[in-house]
Amino acid sequence: MVLQKIIRYFYRFVHCALAILVRNTVVLTKCISNVPVAKRDRGLSDARLAVSLFRRLVFIVIVIIPFSLVNAADEVPPQNVNPSAERELNPDLNSNLGPELNSELSTRFRTGFHVIEPEPQLQLEALMPQVLLLDLAGVNPLFSQDYRELVASPNILSMADLARIQANVASYWRYVTLLTACNDTGTMEVTSAVIPMDTPFQSVLKQITHLTQLDATESWETLVLDEKLTLGMTHQAIDIISKRLQVLGDLTTWSETTQVYTEELMVGIKQFQLRHGLKQDGVIGKQTLYWLNQSPKTRAVLLAKNTIRKRLFERKLAPSYLLINIPAFDMTLVDNGTTVLKSKVIVGKPSRQTPILDSQISSVVLNPDWRVPSSILRRDILPQIKKNGYYLSERKFDVYDYNGQKVQHTPEEWQALASTSFPYKLVQRPGAKNALGKYKFHFENSFSVYLHDTSEPSLFNKDNRALSSGCIRIEKVSELAQWFKEHLVKDKRLWDKLAPEVSHAQWFALSEKLPVHLVYWTAWLEDNGQDHYRSDIYNLEPELTNAVPAAVLDIR
Repeated sequence: MVLQKIIRYFYRFVHCALAILVRNTVVLTKCISNVPVAKRDRGLSDARLAVSLFRRLVFIVIVIIPFSLVNAADEVPPQNVNPSAERELNPDLNSNLGPELNSELSTRFRTGFHVIEPEPQLQLEALMPQVLLLDLAGVNPLFSQDYRELVASPNILSMADLARIQANVASYWRYVTLLTACNDTGTMEVTSAVIPMDTPFQSVLKQITHLTQLDATESWETLVLDEKLTLGMTHQAIDIISKRLQVLGDLTTWSETTQVYTEELMVGIKQFQLRHGLKQDGVIGKQTLYWLNQSPKTRAVLLAKNTIRKRLFERKLAPSYLLINIPAFDMTLVDNGTTVLKSKVIVGKPSRQTPILDSQISSVVLNPDWRVPSSILRRDILPQIKKNGYYLSERKFDVYDYNGQKVQHTPEEWQALASTSFPYKLVQRPGAKNALGKYKFHFENSFSVYLHDTSEPSLFNKDNRALSSGCIRIEKVSELAQWFKEHLVKDKRLWDKLAPEVSHAQWFALSEKLPVHLVYWTAWLEDNGQDHYRSDIYNLEPELTNAVPAAVLDIR
C-alpha cells in the first residue's frame, strides 16, 4: 500500500516537474527569439539558456520529487496512534464536515526542513476574491471555471465543492511556496498556511472585487476629445468624466448636468493624474484621456497580474535592498525593512530598454570616467561628430586605439573618421560634462547598465522619463551616495577627504554588497489603499505571464 502511494505520487510530481521544465523552456526560448540578434550575446546566449534550464532541473530533483515521496508517506495512516489523542491534537477531526472534507483540510505537507500547516476553511465571501484574483491574473483556466461556479450558484454549492475550490487556490500558493522555499544557502524555511491572508493582500482583493463590480454596473464607452479640456471650458463629455472620477474615488461630489469644467473637477483630475504618474496640471489631454478610458475590468486585470508578480518577487527580498520600478520611474532604498529614501529616476528609452534583473551593488565610484559602449558610440556620438568635428574636445573625450594608445586628430579628420568603421574607443574624463555625473553605483550584469548621476538634472521634471540608453539616472544621487558612505563604504576617511574636490575617478569598496532589483510593475496598491497605474512603456505586459500548467494544481 505504501509503495503504491509512493509510485502514484512520484509519477504525479514527475509530470508536474516536466510541465514546469517545459513551460520554462518555452518561455526562455520565446524570450531569445524576441530579442534582436545584436543583443543576444549580451544577455540571452545559448549558454545562459542551458544554465537556466539546468537550475530548474536541479530544483525539480532536490525539491519537487522528494516532496512527492514525503507527501505520499504522510497520507499513510499512523500504525500506533491513539485515535482519541489524535482528535485532541487535530480539532478538524471533530468537525461534522465528513471524512472527505476533513481529509482535505487536515492534510499536512512536510519535508525534512519544511512544514506547511493546514489551511483554515474559508467562507464563501473570503474565497470568492481569492479565486477572482487568480482568474484575472491568468494563472490557469481552472480558476475562471471556479469563479463562474461561485458567481452562478453560490447558494447551492456543497461544502465539498467549496473545499475543492479552496484546495485549487491553496495548491497554487503551495506551488509558489515550493518555488521560493530554498533560500540562497539552500536551507528550507518554515511556513504557515500558504493562502495569503495579510492586510495588504486583503486590500488588493477588496479593490479588484470593487472594480469588477463597477465593470458590471457602469457603462464605459470610449471618449474622444477634439481638444484639451481646461478649467472653465464647456463640453458634453464633462459629465461622463465627472462620474468616472466619482466611481473611481477621485471625486467626492459632482453635478450631473453642468457640462462645465469646474474648480472641483480640477481637484479630482489632479488626484487622478497623481495616481497614474502624469503631470498634475489639471489639463485633460491625451494621456489623461487614455487612462479615463481604461475600464474597471482592465484596471482589475492589471492590478491582479502585477500583484501576483510583486508577491512572487517579495518572497526573495533581503532586509536591505535597492529597488527600481522601471515604468514608475521610481527608486526605493530599504534599510533593514524601513524605506529610507525614494527618488525619481530616468530609465531606458523603449528602443534601448532598461533590463529587468537582480544583482548586487559591489562598489561606488566617486567622480567616474565614462567608457562609452560601442552601441552608444555608433547610435549617438558618431552622428554628433559628423556634424561637429570639435565635439570630442568640447565634451572632454579621450580617444584610444585597440592597443590602448591615445589618438589625436584634427576636427576635420574626426568628421571624416566618423563616417567610417571608427576603430577607436572613447573615454569621457571626469568632470561637470561627464554623462555619469559625480557618482556611479556598480553592479555586475550582462547588459552594461548601472546606476549613476546625470549632467542633465532638468530631465527629472518630465513625467515620461524613459530617456536614457538603458542605464538608470538618479535624481537624489547625493543622498544615496551619502547613505552608502555612512553604512557600507569601507574607507570613510578617504571618502571624506576626496569627495569635495577629487579630480580623478576613485573606486570605493563596500563592507557588504547591497541587493539591487530592477522590476516592472504597472499597477499596485499604496499603503493608504489607493490603486496606482503606470503606462506599459516597453509593451511588456502581454509577455509577463503568470500562467502555470494544470499539473501544478495537483500539488495537494
